[in-house]
Amino acid sequence: MERITKDTLNQRAQNVNRRLRPEGAPASVREHHVYPEYRNGHVALDEYRDGACVRTITVGTKREVADFLHAMMVGIDLSRSK
Repeated sequence: MERITKDTLNQRAQNVNRRLRPEGAPASVREHHVYPEYRNGHVALDEYRDGACVRTITVGTKREVADFLHAMMVGIDLSRSK
C-alpha cells in the first residue's frame, strides 16, 4: 500500500487544480481551487474562490483525502470525455 504524505496530498491537489483551471489559462490563474489544510490531527480539503475559502469539502485522514482527490480527478476527466 502506498504511503500517503503531505507531499502526496499537495501533488494531488495541484493535479485537481490543473484540471479545474479554464482551458488555455496560464498556471498563475487560480480563481477556483482546492487546498488541503491540517486541523486537529485531520486533513480538511477546502475550496477557494478568488482567494477566499468558500467551504470545506471533506475532512478525514491523509489517505481518505488522497482517495477523495483521486476521485475528483477521475470525475473531472470523465466529465470531459466524449
